[in-house]
Amino acid sequence: MNKEEALSFLKAYEEKTNAYHLALSTMSFDMATIAPKDGADYRIKMMSILEGEYLTYSTDPENMKRIEAMADMELDELSAKAVKQHLMQLKEIRMIPKDVYMDYQELLGKSNVLWEECKKNSDWEGYKKMLADVITATRSYTDYYRGNLSCYDALLDRNEPGMNIEKYDAFFKNIKDRLLPFIKKVQAADQIDTSVLKQHYPQEDQEKVMEDLKKFMNFDPNRCYMGVSVHPFTSPFSLKDVRLTTAYRENALTSSIFSIIHEYGHAQYMLHVDEKLEGSILAGNMSNGMHESQSRLLENFIARTKAFWSCNYETLKNRFPQQLKNVSIDEFVLMINASSASFIRTEADELTYPLHILIRYELEKQLFNGEVDFEHLDQLWADKYEEYLGIRPQNAAEGILQDVHWPQGLFGYFPTYALGTAYAAQFYQAMCRDIDVEAALTNNEFSKITDWLTKNIHQYGSSKNADELLRDVCHQEFDSNIYIDYLIKKYTQLYNLD
Repeated sequence: MNKEEALSFLKAYEEKTNAYHLALSTMSFDMATIAPKDGADYRIKMMSILEGEYLTYSTDPENMKRIEAMADMELDELSAKAVKQHLMQLKEIRMIPKDVYMDYQELLGKSNVLWEECKKNSDWEGYKKMLADVITATRSYTDYYRGNLSCYDALLDRNEPGMNIEKYDAFFKNIKDRLLPFIKKVQAADQIDTSVLKQHYPQEDQEKVMEDLKKFMNFDPNRCYMGVSVHPFTSPFSLKDVRLTTAYRENALTSSIFSIIHEYGHAQYMLHVDEKLEGSILAGNMSNGMHESQSRLLENFIARTKAFWSCNYETLKNRFPQQLKNVSIDEFVLMINASSASFIRTEADELTYPLHILIRYELEKQLFNGEVDFEHLDQLWADKYEEYLGIRPQNAAEGILQDVHWPQGLFGYFPTYALGTAYAAQFYQAMCRDIDVEAALTNNEFSKITDWLTKNIHQYGSSKNADELLRDVCHQEFDSNIYIDYLIKKYTQLYNLD
């Protein structure tokens, strides 16, 4: 096989695997949004069969032999990186027996359906056995490919290549050592009244707000679609087709606002990849930490500023003239940045958010190290919230059942939210060095934000990893203190702690 034949094979291989992914992504998105619930069992079974066919094709000995041969060829830089990423994926899935792979996918599908129902009814007892089965199956699945890594190290590495318990322990230790004492100072200060944001805000009016924000952020309906689901998420189909969802709570105005901005951060990352990468593994496959850096950057570093709302607050106020009639833009911005202990991770303020992630990280680590009494996992969850945030969930929906990640087998994902936010702090610092972010937002020039992100981060897809981007864009290595310094400075000013 010469180089020309090899590249032709790689293109055909990626087109075939992309076809499987497109079909499965379409069915998954439909299941979470519009598909009739009673058809779930049949869909899940058919999807597991498709997953099995994807595995058969991907791990076909002849296909793997050709990809391995390409690793020794003198290819162009992007093709060489694509081959390397395919080999990393194959290192995992080639070890999984087809029946195990299919059974695991089917279990996760059923788990997700049951979780939705149990979350709605706050029924931990109804879901507990299923979660135990998912954890057991995840351990067994991971055992096939983890090699010398511990099970949880393998899961952490799968979500953010190169990360492990040792590195995350150091990361979260810094957060605990520096932020926990500071959070106590904030809690002891005069508190910001946010009760205005917890009035009744009808969903139909919130939906109009979504349209207003989409217009401001240059949301392109020809390339991006927004739906509604139990838990907000973003799903890529191609560089010109990304779909995202939000969820509405009528007693929490900012819940849907910040969830859609967060998800649009994910969507932008995929929509702005260089079109020459379309169809390549490099067009996607970004690490979860990098993806969360883009969603968290938009949600927090951009959308919680007065500059962002200078073009959006009057429109928001016009949507809710009674609820916000006595609230100025300065008061609103103060409210959306207020810090207080809360149960729901996706609605947490910037300062306490990493503690929500710390809780999940510590529980996952204990779960996969066999150090936890699963029978009382919901109480251990509540104990952690009481330990770190001083509050105790009163039901499973605001406690252990609030997130979709464990039901979908996404263990090891949660830490990337905090890590990604720390990446975002460095990217935001670099952005402010290069452009006047405040002026861009105030002047209704959101495209300047997008252009900077596209030029420096998005266009590369996964052809550059987090370490490379931090060096190229920020001219420094990863440093969690930049994130922590940002939080302490911001909340010192907000709460007049000087």
